[in-house]
Amino acid sequence: MVKIAYTIDMAKRVRDIKCPVKGLMLDVRARPNYLALTVYESNIMEYSESQRMNVMEYLLMVRKLIQSYGTPCEIEGMKYTDEQARAKRQ
Repeated sequence: MVKIAYTIDMAKRVRDIKCPVKGLMLDVRARPNYLALTVYESNIMEYSESQRMNVMEYLLMVRKLIQSYGTPCEIEGMKYTDEQARAKRQ
């Protein structure tokens, strides 16, 4: 099994891609067989439909960049951030 890693070089190149909206919460998480670009529904729904389309194009560019390093990458969504989920449980 190949160790999945998000390298410093990848992170720099991802930051070089201009985000189309302010305040986008994007986490890169290491899964057993791939890197996951995690976005949050609670965050995405703050944007207009055209902004959400721009975010999707941005995510596809980031995924393609990470895949260019030979690292499998997928986009996944979560309803809430970890902090929002904790707050709802209290």
